[in-house]
Amino acid sequence: MKSITHLAFVIIFVLSSSIPVLAGQADAVTDFSCADVTEIPTLECEALVALYNSTNGPGWTINPNWLVVNTPSYWYGVTVESGHVIELNISSNNLVGSLPGELGNFNNLKWLNLFRNQLSGSIPAELGNLTNLTDILLDENQLSGSIPDELGNLVNLQHLILDENQLSGSIPVELGNLVNLQLLYLDENQLSGSIPIELGNLNNLTSMDLSFNQLSGSIPAELGNLTNLIYLYLKYNKLGGSIPVELGDLTNLTDLYLNENQLSGSIPIELVNLTNLEWLSLGGNQLSGSIPIELVNLTNLEGLSLGGNQLSGSIPGTG
Repeated sequence: MKSITHLAFVIIFVLSSSIPVLAGQADAVTDFSCADVTEIPTLECEALVALYNSTNGPGWTINPNWLVVNTPSYWYGVTVESGHVIELNISSNNLVGSLPGELGNFNNLKWLNLFRNQLSGSIPAELGNLTNLTDILLDENQLSGSIPDELGNLVNLQHLILDENQLSGSIPVELGNLVNLQLLYLDENQLSGSIPIELGNLNNLTSMDLSFNQLSGSIPAELGNLTNLIYLYLKYNKLGGSIPVELGDLTNLTDLYLNENQLSGSIPIELVNLTNLEWLSLGGNQLSGSIPIELVNLTNLEGLSLGGNQLSGSIPGTG
């Protein structure tokens, strides 16, 4: 299930810090200057200071050495390599406030993990400058506004995790440029409009979750191109039209959740090609016609939900 996969993924990043607390940490510092920092470029130092100031750094749960010592590699959650900040891992740390545009100055940043804080306001478009990023984890915050089109510039991105925020507007078609993306989690927001057909370009995607939004229109047939997909969650939206027969090409799928939408037409017989399927949830739609007897061939199936439709016949295997 997606929740287990997500938890396992987050644990990789939520590591206990080995950064020493240096002398003078307890003293308030009012005269810190990036001019005294030689470990990283001034622009990167200023970006760290902007993040600290805009998210109430003094109120963070853990903030050893921030604006106290002149070596940012000793600041909690900051990793420096070859004279540049390459990781910001400050999750579950009571960051309160907005993300500053200065984050776009971290040209060598690979990981941005600010998961489970109290961040509000919009996602800065300047993040689109960070073309070395492989991971963005901004989930479980209070971010609002639209997803910036500029995130489509992040061609090295592998994990885009924005779920459980208050994001609105449409899903940018530019996300279809993220050809190295493996995880796309946009669930539990307020996104509307249609699912871009360009998401069918994400050939390396293994998990997509767009659930619990206000997405409408039809499910793009182009999603059938995502042959590495294991988890597909589109439940609790306003999607209509028929279930694309092309979803039958996703032979690596174990989880397919399309429930609680406005889907109509029959259940495609092509779904019987999904021999690895463990969970098939189509309930709460407007599907009609006969339940395909061939579903009995899905021998790995552990859960099947078809209720709340206008289907006829019995569920295979139940007599």
